Amino acid sequence: MLWGLLIVLCLAGPAVAAGAPAKPAAAPVPVVAAVQRVTLEEVLAAVRTHNPEIATATQQRAVAAAETRIASAYPNPELAVGSGRWRPRTGLPPTGSAQQMTLSQPVELPSVREARARAAGFGVASAEAVLQSVHIDVGHEARSAFFLMLRRQEEARLAAENVTLLTDILGRVRSRVDAGEAARFELVRAESELLSARTQADAARLLVEEARGQLRRLAGNALPPQFEAGGSLPAAMSLPGLAEVQSRMLNTNPRLRALTAEYDRTRARLDQERALRVPQPVISVAQNQDPEIRQTMLGVSLPLPLWNRREGQIAQAQAGIDLALTQIEAQRAVLLRELDAAYSRASIAQRQVETFEGGLIKSAEAALRVAEAAWRFGERSFLEVLDAQRTLRSVRKDYIQALFDRNAAGIEIERLQAQDPFSER
Repeated sequence: MLWGLLIVLCLAGPAVAAGAPAKPAAAPVPVVAAVQRVTLEEVLAAVRTHNPEIATATQQRAVAAAETRIASAYPNPELAVGSGRWRPRTGLPPTGSAQQMTLSQPVELPSVREARARAAGFGVASAEAVLQSVHIDVGHEARSAFFLMLRRQEEARLAAENVTLLTDILGRVRSRVDAGEAARFELVRAESELLSARTQADAARLLVEEARGQLRRLAGNALPPQFEAGGSLPAAMSLPGLAEVQSRMLNTNPRLRALTAEYDRTRARLDQERALRVPQPVISVAQNQDPEIRQTMLGVSLPLPLWNRREGQIAQAQAGIDLALTQIEAQRAVLLRELDAAYSRASIAQRQVETFEGGLIKSAEAALRVAEAAWRFGERSFLEVLDAQRTLRSVRKDYIQALFDRNAAGIEIERLQAQDPFSER
């Protein structure tokens, strides 16, 4: 009896399974990448290690260092060997062979060698200054990009808060319109303001993504795919006098030092071209051997500078010196103009920050509270609430802009003074 029941269950099982509807497979849960919080120190460490511009400048310095080895190398000797059948003067058939061997050694004058070595040394100094300039520029650009992302995050937060506030206001306006306490126009206006706020919030999030992409580019894509900047803007820096900063900048700026090294390099090339006008001798030792006689000869060959006295090369080197001097003066003017502009921006931004912190933000917040209270008691229209809210939002955004402008001007002044952006502050 028991065996029969088991057989019936085994036969009915597949049929029941075939007739039962299959349960739908559970949809895969999307994996959302965790947003990591990175600090300024972590960003700077990634930039210093993985930035492609710094890596390129480092390789260029290695190339310039290799040129010093090229400049110190001596010219190689030259060996010439020849062989042929020997025929006697009497007209008899050849009875042997003749060989010739010549060893030549170019002799480089000390003046040429010394000038070439100096030019290579100044090339290394120029590459070092260029590397330092790239190091400083990229580091301060990374600092500015990090603080820009902080600003974009704050703007996105304010935009999200505005959407939340307007959503709450829209609900209250809809309740008043349904109760007949407010005109329908106020509901339309509230919906329009909420739509505009959502659009601004989307734009703010897009700006955050752009700032994140800029930081990842500077760090050679070494930062996480999704991250947020952690920290806050530093306090206002105390700026020294403009004359003091100008003097320090002109003495330490790597752009000027690179151009100065290029100027010295072109002067060394001019000395080298002038030294090359003197003929460079070639000492040779030759040996001729045949079955009857062996000859050994010592000789010196000198090129005769009759048609080419290197006037073109000397003129080209002199023009390079004049060009280097012009570039130095132009760079000085650019640096002084950039420093003046940075000081002006810092001064203007500081005044704006003091204005906002002196009571402008509090006044805008108080005006919004008064307008909301008056609207709830029916003493003012909803349009006045929207105007007060829009004013507060504009004041907060301008305050964030002033803080960022003050910090950006300070970073620019530090860059012009060649301060190390990767050092701890």
